[in-house]
Amino acid sequence: FFSSCGLHVNMASSDIEMLNMPVDDVDDPFGSEEGDEEDGHRMRPRSPQGPASNLWGTKEILTDNWINLLLLFSPVGIVASLHHWSATWIFFSNFFPIIPLAYLLGRATEEVANRTGQVFGGFLNATFGNAVEVILAIVGLRQNMVELIQASLLGSILSNMLLVLGCAFFMGGLQHKKQTFNTAIAVTNCSLLYLAVMALSLPTVYKVIIPDNRNEIDMSHLAAAGLAFTYVQFLYFQMGTHSHLFEDAEEEADDPILTLFGAIFLMAIITIAVSVHTEFLVDAVEGTVKATGLNERFIGIILLPIIGNAAEHVSAVTVAMKNKMTLAVNIALGSATQISVCVIPMTVLIGWIMGVDMDLNFHVYEVLAMIVSVHLVAEVVRGGSSQWLAGSILMMAYVLIGAGFLYLPVLTDAEKGMA
Repeated sequence: FFSSCGLHVNMASSDIEMLNMPVDDVDDPFGSEEGDEEDGHRMRPRSPQGPASNLWGTKEILTDNWINLLLLFSPVGIVASLHHWSATWIFFSNFFPIIPLAYLLGRATEEVANRTGQVFGGFLNATFGNAVEVILAIVGLRQNMVELIQASLLGSILSNMLLVLGCAFFMGGLQHKKQTFNTAIAVTNCSLLYLAVMALSLPTVYKVIIPDNRNEIDMSHLAAAGLAFTYVQFLYFQMGTHSHLFEDAEEEADDPILTLFGAIFLMAIITIAVSVHTEFLVDAVEGTVKATGLNERFIGIILLPIIGNAAEHVSAVTVAMKNKMTLAVNIALGSATQISVCVIPMTVLIGWIMGVDMDLNFHVYEVLAMIVSVHLVAEVVRGGSSQWLAGSILMMAYVLIGAGFLYLPVLTDAEKGMA
């Protein structure tokens, strides 16, 4: 009798405490039209349960970033390609929709990762983090546009190291006088980038010294296998033995808003859309070069990296302005590292399978730009702190390198063999 009375009393007390709580502390099971606020930022409203969650979640993903407005160019690009408009129209009308598609593919990948556990989810994010670059490389290899693929991959590395990281340092430095970050993450990524520089330099220098042979192809295959093996070790290092070093470089995972089937289906649809637009874009490169006077290397180094890096650029700058510099550094250098030791060797090995001579014999100017860029970034991040001036220096380095590629003359076949 007394225990039952005590139970009733306790329940009544808890109810009274619930009634006395401030309204803001009580969870609204139905959410609100404007969403909750946490730390001054709008939080995602709760997802409905059941089959309706996929429709609701897709709507949330499509409307949560202004970059997605560029999807309006998608039907224009398809119509321009099918009706054989000018090459410049076809190129740019297919260029712009790939930017939001890359962002949406990343979001869909995160949804799958949130449903599949930490280990496999981390592997999935690491593997598909640069899926757009891989698709672009495969489409280019099918058309034997090796130089364009080499330039686009190198451009993605330079863009992340200099432009994305530079903008993050600059914008974060305007908000905060001095910002600090985890040096272990920066040093690890820079070490892997130095290794990638070595893999790119050796076949290129070998071809310059001994031009009348094809041994650089075999050297490239061996270097690609070595880089891929190193990347597997890096994943084990990052997610296994030394995961504690990378804890403060991880974004807080949102609750999934799609079912596993819905997320996989969305990934498949976006991948198909990216492939279609990429096919049209690559087809129009040669005509765009003739119409605009831009050389193929400049298009690959400067323009094409925007496709895959725009969303990361916005994310890095946003978190830097919130004084989360470790996360910003990991976004910029982590993406550059993935392309260097994962996407580039993957592209070489895929070319080997397809019978295309995709090697690591880059242009001497490209290798030089890569060497000085990695060294500059390593010097900037060595101290574990940043200010706006450091960001300005990195961005100016990117401008100078881009100007060099803008005025780089078109090489003849004989000159390519020497360079």
